[in-house]
Amino acid sequence: MRVSSKPSQLLLAVFLAAWFSAAIGAWAQTSSRAVPSPEVTHTGTAPTGYTVTFRYANPAAKRVQIKGEWYFERPSEQAQLSPTPNHPIVESQGILPTDWKSGDVPLQRPNSTGPNFPVAEMIKGKDGVWTYTIPLPSGVWTYAYLVDCQEGARCNAISDPANAPWNEKNGAPDGGAVHNSQTYVPSDAKFGTVDFSWQAPAKLNGLPQGTVVHATYPSPGHVTPKDENYLVIYTPPNYDPARARPYPTLYLSHGGGENEMGWSTQGDMANILDNLIDTGQIQPIVVVMPNGSGYANSVFNEAYDRDLIDRMIPWVESHYHVSNSAKDRAFSGLSMGGMLTNSFLINHPDAFQYYGMMSAGLPPDNSKLTPQQAAAIKGKSIWVGGGWQDVIFAVGFSPNGTPTHTGPAREVSTLVNAGVPVTTDFIHGGHEWYVWRILLRDFLTRTAFLPQPYAAWQ
Repeated sequence: MRVSSKPSQLLLAVFLAAWFSAAIGAWAQTSSRAVPSPEVTHTGTAPTGYTVTFRYANPAAKRVQIKGEWYFERPSEQAQLSPTPNHPIVESQGILPTDWKSGDVPLQRPNSTGPNFPVAEMIKGKDGVWTYTIPLPSGVWTYAYLVDCQEGARCNAISDPANAPWNEKNGAPDGGAVHNSQTYVPSDAKFGTVDFSWQAPAKLNGLPQGTVVHATYPSPGHVTPKDENYLVIYTPPNYDPARARPYPTLYLSHGGGENEMGWSTQGDMANILDNLIDTGQIQPIVVVMPNGSGYANSVFNEAYDRDLIDRMIPWVESHYHVSNSAKDRAFSGLSMGGMLTNSFLINHPDAFQYYGMMSAGLPPDNSKLTPQQAAAIKGKSIWVGGGWQDVIFAVGFSPNGTPTHTGPAREVSTLVNAGVPVTTDFIHGGHEWYVWRILLRDFLTRTAFLPQPYAAWQ
């Protein structure tokens, strides 16, 4: 760049260069510094007693929005509490946190099998930090940011840089990428919020924590990633690889469109397990969370089933101090993961002793069990759960008009009609993580690794 030798122009050029350099430096400093986010504050005021402030440092952004897991329904005022074949969708009233009342629970609006929670505008401060404050009741809440998203456009959400997923290091994920973050809000009994302390990070209460790691195992034939696959593995607090009794194992599957990271982020799995183990509600167990995607097409998920039986389980049992007996194994999953659970139950019942289906059903071809199928699973502990307002409750799931399963209500009927004992667990809520976190606790405290709740000896 050529600069004039005239003094006034030279001084102006020096001033502008210095200003520009300072501005860039301030921008970089603001963008890179750790802003406190999210910040949970006990206000002791209505409607919930707590607020959460989210912050995102990005002076260059022209618009930042936040998408959060916080549309609510009021079951006591719903005209219909659960779907039927003639009325398959029960909508949320679209209640926002500012109007929350005791008894309200999360439910999308419009209600669907995909996440469609509300989007709100964040406010930019003079320091280039975008802020949004909202009251929230107790529990775990998922949120994400949308940066410079135009009206009507489909934009990719990002996680909170100040509260990134646990598998990110320097912005790069180890394994599957996660584009959201979570925060925990305590309960204030004054406002009737539920005590969800069993979802709280164990470190908040000084409790021992388990360990979560990402792993890769050989998986010949797997498409993405090629010939290998991912696992997330939880080992309990004070895991002892030399203890006399090997640990039981829960294989826990995510839903469609997610990966092996789902349960350890949105599902809050590690915190739930840490708390249940610390309070003695469950024994210490190892949890294996596979990546259920990237397999070649197969009938009734057989490619996945064979990979898990022939490769994944042997790999886990050779690397961790877990029992090699099927009587010490459980399988559970949500939505697509519930379908995977059913594929093992019907086609490979001897692989596991405990089966927990969340928000899914049996394929149409299995709407009636054969005598041989019923006999093979009668000795298993079977649990079916979901949300009362889930859109798949009565009619199942039929993408593009082709049914993949007939829903949890019909699965319960199929099992009962075949004379197979089943434990049911339905709660208010939809096709969402609020429901699945509760169901994980319920499956572990009511069915998995426990005696059967009926007179099996008769």
